[in-house]
This record gives sequence, C-alpha cells and structure tokens, in this order.
Amino acid sequence: MKKINVLQLITGLGMGGAEKVVLDLSSFINKEKFDSSVVSLNDRIELLDSFKIKNIKTKVLFGKNNLYDLFRLFFKVNSYVKDNSIQIIHAHMTHSLIIASFVKLLMPSLKIVYTSHNLNIGSKYREYIVWLLRPLRNLDIVFSEDILKFFYKKKHLVIPNGINIERYNLDVDKAKVFTITSIGRLEYVKNHTFLIDLANQLKDSIDFKIQIVGAGELEDQLKKKTSDLNLDKYVKFLGLRDDIPEILNSSHCFALPSYWEGLPIVLLEAAASKLPIISTPVGSIPSLINYNSGILCELEEFAENIIAIKKNYESAIIRAELLFENVNKNYSISEIVQQHEQVYENLFNEK
Repeated sequence: MKKINVLQLITGLGMGGAEKVVLDLSSFINKEKFDSSVVSLNDRIELLDSFKIKNIKTKVLFGKNNLYDLFRLFFKVNSYVKDNSIQIIHAHMTHSLIIASFVKLLMPSLKIVYTSHNLNIGSKYREYIVWLLRPLRNLDIVFSEDILKFFYKKKHLVIPNGINIERYNLDVDKAKVFTITSIGRLEYVKNHTFLIDLANQLKDSIDFKIQIVGAGELEDQLKKKTSDLNLDKYVKFLGLRDDIPEILNSSHCFALPSYWEGLPIVLLEAAASKLPIISTPVGSIPSLINYNSGILCELEEFAENIIAIKKNYESAIIRAELLFENVNKNYSISEIVQQHEQVYENLFNEK
C-alpha cells in the first residue's frame, strides 16, 4: 500500500507543549500507512535528541526572526516538500502556517492542516494574518470549541492533546516537604513571577517548597526577585529536565498560573501522575478540569486554595483520581494519534 507523506512543520524543537505533541504524533503514527517527517524552522533544538532517538526523520533549518530568513525558510521548505513528495503539511503555530501557505501557492494540490496550540497566538496582527490565510488551508484543529475565534476556519475539528499515560505510572516517594511544582517556559505568559509572590504569601502559613521546571528569557530576573525577597529556601529553579514523570510523582501539587494557554501538555502530565492541580481557568483548560477534579481559580485565590489542598490532602487526591480517570479515558496518545491519522487519510482521499 502506498504511504501518505505527512510533514509536521513546527517553529522550533524547544521543550514546549507543541513540540511534545509533534514528538508524540511522529512517534506513534502508523508507520505502515504514513511516511511522517518533521521540519523545524528556528534554532531551538532542546528536543532534537528525543526525535533522533526515536528515528524520526527530522530537519532543522536554524532560521532567524527577520524578513530575509522568512524567504530563505520558504525556499528550504518548498524544496523539502518537492524532494520528499509531501502531500499534507500539518503546520503547528503561526510561523509554520505562513511558510506552509506560501508553499501551497506554488503547489495547489498540497493539503494544509493548522493547529495553533494556544488561545492567544501573539497579536492582532498575527490573528489577521491567520484569518487571511484561511482559504489556503484545508482544516483547523482546535482543542475545544470554546477557544474558537474569528481567524479559524468554519471547517475545524476538535482534537485535544494527548500523552503516553504509562510513562507517569511510577512508584516514587513523595518529597518530605509539601512540594508545589510548575513546569513551563520562563516567559511572561506562564506568569512565574506570580509564583514567587505566592511563596511570599505562603511562607508564614505553611511549610512548603515551590519548584519551577523550565528555562527562558526571564530566568535571571526571576532568580533575582527570589533572592531579593529572601525566598531561596522556598523557591527552587530546576532548569530544563528530562525526568518530568519522576518530578511530578514526587510532588504534592501542580500549579499553573498562566495568563493564557491552549490545552497544556503539562496539565495532562500532572493528571497522569495523579497530582492535585490548581490552575487559572484560561484557554481550553476548563474543558479538561472542573470543580470536581481540580481547582480552577483566579490568581488572588491561589494561596487560600493551596493551603486548603495541604490541610485536606485526602480530598485533593480524590479529585486528582477523578481527573486521572478522565485523562486515561479521553486523552491517551494512542486515541489522539488515531484521530489525527483519520484527518490525514480523509484529506488525502479528498478530490
């Protein structure tokens, strides 16, 4: 049987959720039906070794953020599509969509799928670009209906993120001190500054530790604020890590104070680890967590809710078990990959 050639086109191979989605899609896709490859546009390569270990055909273009490189990347991707007889491009995030759309102008038979991975795609300018490019793509994939905006196509499909749940089924001892974990890029949107303020609020009420996993442009600023407030005892920066399942299983609570999100992979990872979760109700998160399975609240309510989780930890674990059951049933990577495979097959068979 002739395989369908699918290109996963992504902005970079950093440690973010979109990159993990592409890694899982490429790892678990049916190799008998699909010839899947990955092209990354920029110079972020933290996950590159993970792709190589799994023998995923991956090309990094090391692009820069300027107009000249936009054209260079277009020609590089166009050549790759021709040389590898690509029939479908799945564009992840806005820059990838722009490049894919340019390529389609030269190859009208090419099918384009777009996943934004976030409620907020950066600016009104980007939103209007994505809106203008609607005729050039065949389908948009969103994580839930409630994040739809004007720039998405009417022809869209809801497919949530998924994870390999078995990876998080570990027998690991909990940390000796009540540990609140947060994972994400150290950037404004993830709101790690709030976690430092939260530590300042909690320090006179409970015994705890906040550990922050990730790296990014705000790292020095966040560490300085922690030091200035004499919170080094309470806030620990773990940097980039590849032992996320172990970190989560040894924690007591997961905190996500983001200003905006799509459907974060880290929440699925925390849920698969049966970890109580407290999060802001942004993006598609309310489609995953409700008030029976976790805590959704505004930032000013985090402190009191974390104190309540610690004092009533058995109740928090019961909610976490309910969330685990939901994730195990509806967000397993095998089910999510099958839904993507069906999308690719349907587009391939379209006339």
